[in-house]
Amino acid sequence: MKVMLVVLSILFIGPAGVYPQQGPDILEGILSEVGFTKDDVGYQPTGYWNRFPLDVPHRLTSFDALFAEPLKLYDYAAVMANTVEFYLDPAYTDSAHDGLYKLVYNLGVDKKLGGFRSYSANLIPAPMGDEPLVTAVDQLFALAGRATEFYTFGSEADWPNYKQQIREGTAGLPDTIKTVIARLIVNLTDAIRWRNLAFRNCDREDMEKAFNIRDLADTQADGMIYYPELDDLAATIDWPSLHYAALKVAAAAEEAASELTALINQVPDDFELEFATPYGKVALFSPEYRGTFEYDATNALLVIDFGRKTHYCGTPGATYSLSNPVSVLIDLGDDDTYGDQHNQWQPSAGVGLLGVGLVLDMKGNDHYYGSIYAQGAGLFGVGVLLDRTGRDEYRAHLSAQGAGYFGIGICLDALGDDTYYLYGDGQGMGGVGGGIGVCASFGGNDKYTAEPFSENYNRGDYHSENKINGNNAQGAGFGRRGDGSDGHAWAGGLGAIIDIHGDDHYYSGNWTLGVGYWFSTGIAVDRNGDDIYESCYFTQGSGAHYCNGILLDEGGDDRHELFETAGAALGFGWDYTNALLINKGGNDVYRAKMISMGLAQIRSCAFLVDIGGDDAYYLGKGTPGLGEATFRQDYLNPSKLTPYYTYAKSFGGFIDVGGMDRYFEFDSTGEWVHPTATENSLWLQPARSDSTFGADNFGVGIDTDAGTVPEFFK
Repeated sequence: MKVMLVVLSILFIGPAGVYPQQGPDILEGILSEVGFTKDDVGYQPTGYWNRFPLDVPHRLTSFDALFAEPLKLYDYAAVMANTVEFYLDPAYTDSAHDGLYKLVYNLGVDKKLGGFRSYSANLIPAPMGDEPLVTAVDQLFALAGRATEFYTFGSEADWPNYKQQIREGTAGLPDTIKTVIARLIVNLTDAIRWRNLAFRNCDREDMEKAFNIRDLADTQADGMIYYPELDDLAATIDWPSLHYAALKVAAAAEEAASELTALINQVPDDFELEFATPYGKVALFSPEYRGTFEYDATNALLVIDFGRKTHYCGTPGATYSLSNPVSVLIDLGDDDTYGDQHNQWQPSAGVGLLGVGLVLDMKGNDHYYGSIYAQGAGLFGVGVLLDRTGRDEYRAHLSAQGAGYFGIGICLDALGDDTYYLYGDGQGMGGVGGGIGVCASFGGNDKYTAEPFSENYNRGDYHSENKINGNNAQGAGFGRRGDGSDGHAWAGGLGAIIDIHGDDHYYSGNWTLGVGYWFSTGIAVDRNGDDIYESCYFTQGSGAHYCNGILLDEGGDDRHELFETAGAALGFGWDYTNALLINKGGNDVYRAKMISMGLAQIRSCAFLVDIGGDDAYYLGKGTPGLGEATFRQDYLNPSKLTPYYTYAKSFGGFIDVGGMDRYFEFDSTGEWVHPTATENSLWLQPARSDSTFGADNFGVGIDTDAGTVPEFFK
């Protein structure tokens, strides 16, 4: 009678709707069906949980709170998407010049460490006097303890004469342009000062070693190589100073780009200027040029291209060495190419290795190529790439398109139908050391590919017989699981992929699309459009080993398809994982061969929640899922050595609200109506009559015409 009463109250109170936001609280209802409340979802480990990895360092400030209150993952993900929707919108860019600053703060700095409130970057005005640009460069040299004038044999030397070179080289530039560039250089100088303060207590040899590491994407997940210098740097770095430098760079670059865009027609034809500084060269180019202009941007502090069709070689917008701690490239127009399709290419296009690297491309159909560290990547630094508009192509190998290790990597694209391709560790990957990685797009029909097949590039994952790659991409958080190697376990960070408008296609292998691993959080948010999610295993709101993962789709007719081994997905948790797949509105299709769709295993909390629309669910014959929690004996009978499994609770939840829904089982011979999940019903897995029912381990599924989950409609 109790089950029937709960079902009746859920099914028939309140009107049905395509996108219901009123009526009974369905989540509260299915939890109460087994004696749980919302407070029972999540984990708060304590010191007596022996053998539980309690002291994993480098956890983000958000991790423990989200681990304890996983329903707040919706708030956390939605606020990040709000940030992208508001500040990456061209309408905001047209009326304000602080969008990039706000994005770097909200998506990166605020997520990595508190202390700032995004009020202002406190930019310094251009120097006073008749020669602001000359004075600005003089201040840059002074910071390095270098002179710009030299005297010998009783008189001033004829060369080198940096001031005279700048005077002569910029003679044809209007004063308005020189003033804008002067202000930018003054603020880059200030940013360098703060960056240097950030590393003042760090060992120089450790910094050199860290700067040259290129294999973090391949060596850290299972703790193959321990780099002690990274631990040492993390213990001595001054994070607020580093982040202050990054915020200044973002604010100053965007302000300069906005002002210079309006002054392009005042730049003389065939204008070119390049001069050296102690922190890298400065180069300025006029918009007029026949054909493709090639420029080696290696060791550049500042490059401003007023609109040429340019092929940037070297390290455009990427820190080249410890002596080149800030690198900024501003391109104001035409179709450009960054890097080359080489097997081993230097860091390129918005890479901050122990510093700050930024590329701001205002328009054009651009091509971005890289190998390791590219297109928005950071290691103990901040790397940012922002492309305002155009049909762009992003291609890289590893650690790219929004990837952070101990630092912040952000890849942003405002408008255009774009394509992204990499092998792994990117497209929004928060790596070891509490790294932040964000890949975000405002508008356009985009295609995101993380190479699935090991025959094309080998990152084969044993979960799929090594045929499918472990990508660690498209909204993935990944830590260093050192408990099976040298004991140096490092928390992962926050990885997020966010797309606001457009019909998008996400294509990947394993460990993708809102996935967590080892004290990290993975977020995937698509706000509008008819989207396709194609992936394989540990994907689409999933995770393993003490983590959080969420995929949030807020509109459109979507397809969630799994291929090959096709499982551990669609709201799946393994080993103390909070996993959520939330889909609002639209007629959606879900397909998996095994262990998926609101399935909790090894004390996890996993949910698939679809609200609104006529949906279809296909789950392999005889496999757990659709609101289920797998039982283990050590939940009921404590292990003599590892009793903490009895201290926690697990829950697998499946909720579909509204629409005419269909549920199927299938195998290689065909498909048929699912034996348990049906329209307008409630089911428990394990069932009450099952001998495994209980032990604080419950699975509940429900299909109902009306109701809501209040936490997901804030």
